[in-house]
Amino acid sequence: MDPTSTIISIATSTQAASLQSVVKDIATTSQSILKMALSPNLQHDLVVVKILFIIFSVFAMVAIIYLYKKTGYLHLDQLENLDTLKNFKDYGASKVQKQWKKIKQNFEKEDSVYWKLALLEAEKLMDEVLIRMGLGTGTMDERLSRASVDEIPNLQDVLKARALCQDIAKDPDYRLNKENAENTLGIFEKALIALQVF
Repeated sequence: MDPTSTIISIATSTQAASLQSVVKDIATTSQSILKMALSPNLQHDLVVVKILFIIFSVFAMVAIIYLYKKTGYLHLDQLENLDTLKNFKDYGASKVQKQWKKIKQNFEKEDSVYWKLALLEAEKLMDEVLIRMGLGTGTMDERLSRASVDEIPNLQDVLKARALCQDIAKDPDYRLNKENAENTLGIFEKALIALQVF
């Protein structure tokens, strides 16, 4: 027999025996660790630690629920859906309320010029809200055509109010009585309320 092949076979058998020994050591160590972890003595010693972890977990859960409700995050979390993205409420509602207050102040003056101005400003504000809702580019009429009755329940009235505002814009001498002006402003207000701007 060749001495080289003898040396190779001895080395191979030595490696195999060494590998078996390592595997056997790992298995023995794993079994001893598992026995120690499952031993009744260790489990008895860990009872206090387990109880502390359970108490801490319950306390943490109660704190999370309390803070979740207290901060109002629960309410905001429920609103985060596609409808909210189309909703204007989160996008500058306080600015819109200030603009609306100014419109109402103009409307309280006893002059039809101020009523016309208030209606034109209300129409412009309504259009800004439609743009921020994501109803697209183009004219206000095109945006209103993309809106649904679910979003604006008084959509037909808004279209009539829009037509009146166009008449006012085209004819500075347009005769507008207080009742008609109040009704038109009310239409815009109702639509903005439906869009949750106020």
